[in-house]
Amino acid sequence: MSTVLNARTDGANVADERLNFLQKLHVVTNKVHSTGNIDQIMLELPRDICELFNCDRITIYAVSDDKRLIVSKVKSGLTTFSNIELPISGQSMAGYAAMHKRIVRINDVYDDTELNSHNPPLHFLKEVDRRTGYRTKQMLLAPLLDPNNGELLGVLQLINNRSGGPFTEVAEEGVKELCSTLVIALNQRMKPTPMVRSKYDALVADAVMSAQEFDLATRSARRKNVDIEEILISEFQVQLPTIGQALSKFFGEPYEPFKADRIKPVDLLKNIKRDYIEQNHWLPLDDTKEGIVILSSDPERVKGARLLGSIFPRAKFVYRVTTHKEFLQTLDAFYGAANSEDSTSVGDLLSGMDDGEDENSDNPD
Repeated sequence: MSTVLNARTDGANVADERLNFLQKLHVVTNKVHSTGNIDQIMLELPRDICELFNCDRITIYAVSDDKRLIVSKVKSGLTTFSNIELPISGQSMAGYAAMHKRIVRINDVYDDTELNSHNPPLHFLKEVDRRTGYRTKQMLLAPLLDPNNGELLGVLQLINNRSGGPFTEVAEEGVKELCSTLVIALNQRMKPTPMVRSKYDALVADAVMSAQEFDLATRSARRKNVDIEEILISEFQVQLPTIGQALSKFFGEPYEPFKADRIKPVDLLKNIKRDYIEQNHWLPLDDTKEGIVILSSDPERVKGARLLGSIFPRAKFVYRVTTHKEFLQTLDAFYGAANSEDSTSVGDLLSGMDDGEDENSDNPD
């Protein structure tokens, strides 16, 4: 039995039937909200909607990519055509609802007087009925509109009330709520998967390599359990300065290449062992009027750790980013090759230092 109000329902039963209808409507909308798989929703929805509104057929249209047409995505009862494409115009009922972005309720689509009573007048495409032998009579249509900007996303169309009477105001109320729910589901379906930012994004943006090539490099690095920088250099022949410039764009810090003739900053390194530098991924290069220049392949990690202020109290810092390979080259130039005897722990390094000083200015000011 239909859960939607019959046009001839006695007044005494209207409130009860309306409540029953709205309760069943909420069951359908809750199903849409709780189901993560939008394709599954669209598969089950026609049956649920037809039962809820006691209608013969439904069609859900979506706007085409060029915004000129609405294209059927979900339909019930109409198996003759694989897809229905209608212009967003007054040439059809669904196109009219799409163009004017308003609900349309018709008691008889063959009644020209009723069609002409609308402003502007409605037009029904009788060709579909002629080709299928189906007799359309009642129709209820509603646009699917993005609540944020009013953009048209599609149209919901209900055809023929099985009771023989017109669709009621309560049915129209239910269609409004159902459309709001469908818009949420469609927006989730159309929303692009958020891109995970990579520090190498600029390599693709600057056409150094394609997105497909970068994906291959990423998979190769995972398979070989090596840093992706190594794969970019060895397998895709990306030059170190090019990688460095990509890192500079990502971190917002100047790129600093390896310089074999760089003078070792003895005063800055006198209390810092090589193992500690490798563990924490930063290296002091120079003491300038702007602050101590810190070299790192990941400046954000260094800033987040907030250790510099404990090692260099009251100092200011400016940052330079470099590739992992060039960082190790600079480390070798300052310390020589790594050896097992030259090590210290963070605790050893910081013990005896004035840890009461906070890192008062870990920025380039």
